[in-house]
Amino acid sequence: MRRTIGRRALFFWGTSLVCMALVPAMPSEFRWVAWATAGLGFFWAVLLSIEDLLAPRGTVRDRFEAGDSESPFAPPPPPARRPDDR
Repeated sequence: MRRTIGRRALFFWGTSLVCMALVPAMPSEFRWVAWATAGLGFFWAVLLSIEDLLAPRGTVRDRFEAGDSESPFAPPPPPARRPDDR
């Protein structure tokens, strides 16, 4: 089975690329902000990519993405009616 990278990792890869693309447009005193956000996005992208590539198939996360949304909790009971309500 082919392993893929999830949407979370792709989101952080994209945001880090956008932050790096904005570095030349930033004023020189604020370029550290763009580099810091790009570095933070790169950090999460790498970690989430590793998680997606090394995770065993058939985990709980995969079952929920497939639409199996069974919950161990029952729905809440309906609200109680007061005697003065009609």
